Amino acid sequence: MKKYKKIYIEITNNCNLNCSFCSEVKKPRMNMTLDEFDLILNKIKGFTDYIYLHVKGEPLVHKDIIEFINKANEYDLKVNLTTNGTLFNKYAKELGKCKNLKKINFSLHCEHNKDNYLEDIFDNIKYLSKDTTVIYRLWTLKDNKLDEKSTKIVDKIKDYYNLSTETVNKIKNENNVKISSTIYVDKDNEFIWPTVNNYRSNGYCYGLNTHIAILVDGTVVPCCLDSNGVIDLGNIYKDNLEDIINSDRYQNLLKSFRDRKPCEELCKSCIFKERF
Repeated sequence: MKKYKKIYIEITNNCNLNCSFCSEVKKPRMNMTLDEFDLILNKIKGFTDYIYLHVKGEPLVHKDIIEFINKANEYDLKVNLTTNGTLFNKYAKELGKCKNLKKINFSLHCEHNKDNYLEDIFDNIKYLSKDTTVIYRLWTLKDNKLDEKSTKIVDKIKDYYNLSTETVNKIKNENNVKISSTIYVDKDNEFIWPTVNNYRSNGYCYGLNTHIAILVDGTVVPCCLDSNGVIDLGNIYKDNLEDIINSDRYQNLLKSFRDRKPCEELCKSCIFKERF
């Protein structure tokens, strides 16, 4: 049986923000039901130990988010979340009770107008389990440099956590800097969401090898960057995952990644593979 490091499951493609750096969602807006989620977990059982509850969309807008995480625990699955953090204070105490919640990524670079945004996140981290890793993300850099907004965020992190000058300099110059036993600050350049276009390049990709993604309508895609299901490998609601893995389209794309010559048009146009 194929074993993935992680499987992305998009429980909703709705979001409470409309950030300029995020790609357009062209599929109908939907929320996954708990029964659909249970069906997916049953079909991916044994294929991974970790699920990420996002592709696009904000997972904390789903009214059943706590039930989803607890349902995953019934399948012995560990859960990671990526959130813009605007709704975190609403769920922090309940999330702290979820034994299988292993990581929360906060996209602090999101575009919002919420008062006390950072303070709400910082103050409610205390409710999370000591087994939950927190990542403060700043992922809209240019040439690995902090812009004015990101610099202000780093200053607030510095003040709240009483960080040393040495640690602050690490944050400014390095990625994934540890600031406490369970909290990290991660920086990265803004990446361009792939679209089918005239740009062409070769390169390797970890899609299909270490991970796959399942969209809210059940469409299985190679990675979390194909949020509109351009590379439709099958539908988890109708197909078995083993059959999807053994399909010609899946195997041909997997081989093309190994040969560093992706065969799908979306993958040819994707610059993310050039990082590997």
